[in-house]
Amino acid sequence: MEIINFKFDKPWYRQSELLEKLSMSNACLKRFMAEHLKGGGTLSDMGYLKFEGFKEACWDPIKHTAWLIEHKLEKEPKYDYELAEQKRVRMNVVNLNNQNKERRKQYE
Repeated sequence: MEIINFKFDKPWYRQSELLEKLSMSNACLKRFMAEHLKGGGTLSDMGYLKFEGFKEACWDPIKHTAWLIEHKLEKEPKYDYELAEQKRVRMNVVNLNNQNKERRKQYE
């Protein structure tokens, strides 16, 4: 897969700036951080920087986008059976949602 090249004008960004630049919510970033820590990683793997005197955490944008691409970007299916598995999983989610809606209607 080609690496997506972002151009950043600063060596690091405050967390709020990075979230705005990458169009990501704070909740999403916090979830990614918690998952990575739970998996045994460190926040510095993700580009996290904490400077003395800064109220807000900072991020290395190049390291963070590389981490996002490596760990969170959905891979395109390479084989037919992978595509079929993705469709099956999506249909299971849709069916589960429909079943839950029907159950709620029964209890109303």
